[in-house]
Amino acid sequence: MGNDYAEYIHKSATCASVLAGQIVGITADNNVTDQWADAVMFSIKSTDPSFVGGDSWAVDAGPRPSPQAGAAPVQPVRREDVVAQQAVPDTDQLEFEEAVTEPGDTDDEWAAKQAAYAAALAAHNIAVLQDVEAMATFDAALEVERQKVDRIAIAGRVPVNVLGAQPGDYIVPVQDGAGIKGIPIRKADLTHSQYLDAVGRVISIEPDGRAYVMVKVV
Repeated sequence: MGNDYAEYIHKSATCASVLAGQIVGITADNNVTDQWADAVMFSIKSTDPSFVGGDSWAVDAGPRPSPQAGAAPVQPVRREDVVAQQAVPDTDQLEFEEAVTEPGDTDDEWAAKQAAYAAALAAHNIAVLQDVEAMATFDAALEVERQKVDRIAIAGRVPVNVLGAQPGDYIVPVQDGAGIKGIPIRKADLTHSQYLDAVGRVISIEPDGRAYVMVKVV
C-alpha cells in the first residue's frame, strides 16, 4: 500500500511516457504535460498510490465482456446392462439364472451420446475461443485508454526523481531543454515564486539517492 493520494489526469496529445516519480506540468486545459512551455503548474507522477480518484478513464473502452462459454460439457459414460439373479420358473428345485433387469445403451444409443458430446464440446471450445478473443479486444482497447492518463500525486508522500537533495529542501521544477526537471533548494534560499511552484518538501532520501517528499498541496 502506497503513501500518497493520486488522481487520474488525462495526458496532452504531445506528452510522452512519464516515469513514476517524474515531475510533470499541468496545462491550462487540465492535462498532464512533459513540456515546460505548456505547464501552468507542476506535480509528481505517483509511484504507489493508496487511493486513486478520477477512475473513469476506461468508460470509452466499454463494459468488460462476460464469459459466454459456460461450463464444459461432461463426457458421457456408457450405460451397461444391469444384471441380477432371478429364479428360473417352472423348475422343481429352486434354481437361479442371470437376467438383465435394466438394459444398457445399445450401440446406436451410445453412438448418439458420443456424437452429442462431440458437438457440445466443439461448440464449447468455439465459445471459449470467442471469450478469449473478446477479452483480448477489450484489454487492447483498455490499454489504449490507459495510455491517455497518468496517476498524479495530489497529497501524501512520494519519491521524486531528483538527486542531491537533503531533508528539509524544497523540490522546485525548472526548465530542462523543452522538458521539466526538479532541483532541490534549501528553505533559506527559496524565493516566493519558487515556493509557489515547488512540488514538495524533502522528508528523507531513498536508498537509490532520490528525494522522498511530502507533496505540496496547491
